Amino acid sequence: MIKNEWKFIGRNKLILLSVIVMTIIPFLYSIFFLKSVWDPYGDTKELPIAVVNEDQPVKYAGHTLNVGDQTIDKLKNNKQLGWRFVSKTRARQGLKDKEYYTIITIPKDFSKNATTVLSKHPKKMELKYETNDSLNYIGEVISGIGVSSLDKQIRTAVTNAYASAMFQALKIVGKGMDKAAKGANQLDSGTVTLNDGLNQYTAAVSQVNNGVQTLNVKVTPMVNGLNQLQQSTAPLATGIGQLYNGSGQLSAGLQQLQQAVAASNSGDQQALLQQLTAALPQINAGLQQLNSQLQGQQFDFSAINGLKNQLGNVGTQATTIGDNLTQAGQTLQSLQNSGSQTMDTQAMTSQMMQAINDNLGADNQLTPQQQAVVQGVVAQSLNQASDQGKQQTAQVQTALASVGKNIQAAGTADAQIGETLTNVQKQTANLNLNSIQGQLQQLQGAVAQLSQASNVALPGATSAITQLSGGVSSIQGALNGTSTQPGLVGGASQLTSSLGQLNAAVPTLTGGINQLAAGGSQLTGGINQLAAGTAQLDSKSGELLAGSQKLNQGTNQLSQSLTDGAQTVNGIKISPKNLAMFAAPTKQKHTSYSHVPNYGHALAPYVLSVALYVGCIVFNFAYPIRKVSEAGKSATAWFWSKVVVGTVVAIAMGVLEASLIMVGGLTVDHVGQFYLTAISFALCSMFIIMFLSMALDNPGRFIAMVLLMLQLGGSGGTFPMEVTNHFFNVIHPYLPMTYSILSFRQAITSGLGTSTVTSSIAILLLTTLGSLILLWITMQVLQKIHLMGVSQLDDNQKLQEVAE
Repeated sequence: MIKNEWKFIGRNKLILLSVIVMTIIPFLYSIFFLKSVWDPYGDTKELPIAVVNEDQPVKYAGHTLNVGDQTIDKLKNNKQLGWRFVSKTRARQGLKDKEYYTIITIPKDFSKNATTVLSKHPKKMELKYETNDSLNYIGEVISGIGVSSLDKQIRTAVTNAYASAMFQALKIVGKGMDKAAKGANQLDSGTVTLNDGLNQYTAAVSQVNNGVQTLNVKVTPMVNGLNQLQQSTAPLATGIGQLYNGSGQLSAGLQQLQQAVAASNSGDQQALLQQLTAALPQINAGLQQLNSQLQGQQFDFSAINGLKNQLGNVGTQATTIGDNLTQAGQTLQSLQNSGSQTMDTQAMTSQMMQAINDNLGADNQLTPQQQAVVQGVVAQSLNQASDQGKQQTAQVQTALASVGKNIQAAGTADAQIGETLTNVQKQTANLNLNSIQGQLQQLQGAVAQLSQASNVALPGATSAITQLSGGVSSIQGALNGTSTQPGLVGGASQLTSSLGQLNAAVPTLTGGINQLAAGGSQLTGGINQLAAGTAQLDSKSGELLAGSQKLNQGTNQLSQSLTDGAQTVNGIKISPKNLAMFAAPTKQKHTSYSHVPNYGHALAPYVLSVALYVGCIVFNFAYPIRKVSEAGKSATAWFWSKVVVGTVVAIAMGVLEASLIMVGGLTVDHVGQFYLTAISFALCSMFIIMFLSMALDNPGRFIAMVLLMLQLGGSGGTFPMEVTNHFFNVIHPYLPMTYSILSFRQAITSGLGTSTVTSSIAILLLTTLGSLILLWITMQVLQKIHLMGVSQLDDNQKLQEVAE
């Protein structure tokens, strides 16, 4: 029956031609497809890409940065894509006319944005490209790859510029680090001095703390003393009031004295004194003449009477002057009493000052320095108020002493004159001129005595009168004052005025002392805070000293590090190779575990498998597999007649496809594995499709087509299964084409191992065996149901007949 099957093929020229053509269908399918995509990435230089450069150059780090022009210059030597350098308008029109697949635009701020890398808001360099995906998606993918490569080149160029600017700045930094290292050395030396100073500071802080603590203990008694001082201001105010009243009395008394002295020193009194002074020599001369006449017994009674009258006048004048001097003496005594009261008031003020100082000084818990401060404040306040009064009082007392001396001298002189005149008057009164003649002897003796007394008394009287006149003038001058020395009356007025100011200043003094007392309380609170602060400062001094030591160590390390860093930075020498390394620090070194020359070799396992499967489908469509070449034979004979033809055709397909594709340019690493895989998959596909066609006829052939589509997506022939839909990953292990592709890949380009071919061939052969068994069973069933030789392919035309 096998022989008859071949005879049938030989007699039917159409069947023979169909079988022959079907054996080369896999080759034709694969060769045309593979050649169309044999090396698509090898000819990308023909893919037209429009490039528009709108970039404007800018200044950066002292250099002109023109990334756009630099990019264009590099693209002119780049053969990856078909670069076309055109204007923006020309590029847009070319994309519209399907002349360009992609437009790459370098915007005008491209270089400018490159300089913003260190600004607060840096802007990325945006390389724009526009594609027409509908024209060809693969073209868009290739364009994207080209743009990525271009972007990488631009990044490298810009990074190179950055590196150049950075290294220039690094040189400046190196110089700065050198200066900083020198400064750090000075800082290190300074920290040593600082450490020494902190040691002294720590010791001083300890002493300050001790002093503040002592001051804190001593300040309470000082506040008590200030309170006592505040209480003593009331007696001070009373004493100053008394002093002010006494100064008023002194001023009134001095005015009375001034009036009395003025009366005594008036023009009339001065004239009388002058007459008296002039008369005294005449009296003395008259007495001497009288004495000589009496001795010569010649009496001039008229001269005696004149002398008597002159003595009477002088006595009257002396009496008047004596009364005036008595009144002046009483006034002077009153002034002296007032001056004594003034001195008592000053003494009271001094006693008060002494009492304040005693109160402060008696506080044994206050230091001498503290006592001196408090005493100085109080003394300054009191002395400022009383200095002016003391000065005026001293002037008045000096004037009073001078006046007193003059009045005493005048009084003494007046007493002498009075006594002398009294004696003269007594002697003259005893003279009885009417009885002179009877008593000549007595008269001579009396005149002799009077003459002697006159010689003695009259010179003293003259001197006394002169002293009296000068004393009264001195008293009046002391009271009225001179151009250089203030008078007693004026001084008393000034004293009263000054004491009034002093009395008015007493409330201010009292208020100041009250403020001083209040300030003492505040001082107590401040001293307490100061004591707490100094104690804390003293406790932290150790930490400060430890920190200073750490600072010293740190500055030493800083100095050394800066010195080393400056040497390192200044030792860097930059060359174009260094800049290139900085811009592109990595490079790709590709080592192929297995080498695939091009896209055609990569797709060959997938296309060869699909071509063999398609050839088997065509054979089972065109060849009458259900036809029986010899009647009366068994189903097994029928089975073998079809299997032999199918086997021969499948082997022929595999051998022809493998041979012709290698002739067409496919390079195969393992030729034997290549042929074995082609034949094995051809047999597997042949008998799977034959089983489906034999069992189900036309529906079976449709199922075979569905199986082809499943294998196209699930066999992993194009994309890795890891990026393929989950459904196809599920069916992937159960598809025969999965194993044919793996085996073809190992045979063509190696890399998967011989075990992959072995396991794949085994699975394909087992699948073939399974299909043959199912085919034999199917043919047994068809024979039993009398469907041997019956096929819908025989009646395809009848199926399309129109019913009448």
